Amino acid sequence: MKLRLLHYFLCIGISLSFSTTVLAQQNASIEVLTKNIRQGVDIEIKVIVDGTLDSKAWVGIFDLNAGDRYKTYEYIENNQNGIIKLKAPVVAGTYELKLYDSDPGKVIQRKKITVIATQPHEYTITVLTEKINPSSPFQVQIDTDFETDQNAWIGIFKKEIPKDIATYMSYKYVSNTKKATIELTAPSNPGDYTLRFYSSDPGALIHQIPFRVGSPDVPGIGFSIDKKVYKATEEITVQYTGHENLTETAWIGMYKADAKEDSYDGYLSYFYLKPKLKGILTFKAPTTKGNYKFRMFYAETGPQLLDAVPFEVSNSLDDKSLRKTLDTKGKVTLYGIYFDTDKSVIKSESYPLIEEIAKMLNADASVKIQIEGHTDTQGNDAYNQTLSEKRAAAVATLLIEKYKVSASQLQHKGFGETKPIGDNKTASGRDKNRRVELKKLH
Repeated sequence: MKLRLLHYFLCIGISLSFSTTVLAQQNASIEVLTKNIRQGVDIEIKVIVDGTLDSKAWVGIFDLNAGDRYKTYEYIENNQNGIIKLKAPVVAGTYELKLYDSDPGKVIQRKKITVIATQPHEYTITVLTEKINPSSPFQVQIDTDFETDQNAWIGIFKKEIPKDIATYMSYKYVSNTKKATIELTAPSNPGDYTLRFYSSDPGALIHQIPFRVGSPDVPGIGFSIDKKVYKATEEITVQYTGHENLTETAWIGMYKADAKEDSYDGYLSYFYLKPKLKGILTFKAPTTKGNYKFRMFYAETGPQLLDAVPFEVSNSLDDKSLRKTLDTKGKVTLYGIYFDTDKSVIKSESYPLIEEIAKMLNADASVKIQIEGHTDTQGNDAYNQTLSEKRAAAVATLLIEKYKVSASQLQHKGFGETKPIGDNKTASGRDKNRRVELKKLH
């Protein structure tokens, strides 16, 4: 369309000087099939041509108040009596359809169209769920006398009126219907929000209503740990009292002490609260000396329940202790190398331990190890095997690239779920099976 824009600037004075409908010799006409054109919806246009047109003949919608530039266009592609669709502008008002004989070309016909502003009272949005809990599904019903566009959508926004529709928190399309029940997921934090319904994507704002996400109703919940100071890799027992109103994805996670309070990201390890009412979870203390905390969450993405419970790790696994264990036992089992869930991306919290492994290897070039990855039995066998291989390889790569360990000192291998050391029927057993081991090579 680049040539077309140049043509407009050269010829706009000429094209505007015509007052008749047909401006060229071809016998062609435009028939607008869509009645009561509304903001942002598809307009069906029938182009009737006596004969044939150039393959690049096209129809465009022009804004007469904006320099006579097209808003959208579509090629006819030489189809006799064909129907094309153009997206109506999202701003109500009067526009003009123009049929061109080629690209760039001459105007064959022009026809004015009116885009009708949709009124809020023409659409009804009703929140069907009586009490909306954080991070939980809720239902919304949309009623109208009009067929919605296939890309009409409803979005959740913060209470403040957004300057940009891209600031939605989540959304769903509401396609080609006059009445629909939509299921949305509530934001993770309690508070006031707004539902906004748009005619298309992007489109005009048709209607909006406020709604509130309440605080979870979970009286009597709590959790505690068996002591306040632990040695590296020591087992930590977390005892919790839950509630039947907790979601199926309620969980407790272990974090560094400086982790952000307003985010659920950054956990080192976690367990779901199963059973929901009461239970005991067993974590492994981090391998690096420092301050940490446990946090309880209502659902997968929050919100946080109760205050965090702090604890301390009194020592770190260092290069000397790693070497001693390798020499005496032939292998070291590590729980302080953390990965993104279901990925082989190593979290930065793992770097202190990996650095100690590097110190041990760089101090004695004769030491050679095999890095072994292990998983639990959750998920597909083949997937777990591949994941364990990728994770072992990722540790080796980091040692070589970041810490300059000689590649000749390293091998890596994945075992998937084939070598469990814990009961895969329990959460604590599965946690034991998700590990990295260093095996001394002779």
